[in-house]
Amino acid sequence: MFNKVLVPLDGSDLAEAVLPYVEDIGKRCAAEVVLLQVVTTSRERTAAISPPPEKVAMGPLADSTERMTTVIHPVYREQEMASIRTEVRRTLAGVKKRLIEAGLEVRVEVLFGRPAVRIVEYAEKEGVDLLAMATHGRTGVGRWVFGSVAEKVLRATALPILLIRPPGADKHRRPSRADLKRLGSQKD
Repeated sequence: MFNKVLVPLDGSDLAEAVLPYVEDIGKRCAAEVVLLQVVTTSRERTAAISPPPEKVAMGPLADSTERMTTVIHPVYREQEMASIRTEVRRTLAGVKKRLIEAGLEVRVEVLFGRPAVRIVEYAEKEGVDLLAMATHGRTGVGRWVFGSVAEKVLRATALPILLIRPPGADKHRRPSRADLKRLGSQKD
């Protein structure tokens, strides 16, 4: 049924909560499991506060420090990206080993960019049959500030998605009105 399962991870324990489900699915379907971590580059992290590159004055003739940007030499950028790839692979080695010991075929991929966009692009390009991921369960301001990668992926693809909310994710959830009423009635 599922030949290739994509598991986006972000380095958090909450994201890894999907792994027992992936292990079970992988065993039943003899699926290849791809562990994917998308690293947000400095350009994506600062995009909300920086002007587009074509509108930025470069060099010492810029009329304001707000309009200047740092240019990283391509060689150094490639070295930095290679270093990050190595570190992510080292970090995910334990997860990979665990799944291999469970009898699954596993590989690790590291991409750079905006997580939701890169996850969907990779899944569609590589012919993934199932996306399996955990949600952090953020609501309210936390969701607005950090965004919901899971929700963006869900809206951007028609691929089947297994979405898990880990038990610890509820601490990020804003209480509903019913929760607040229930808490208020318990104090009386």
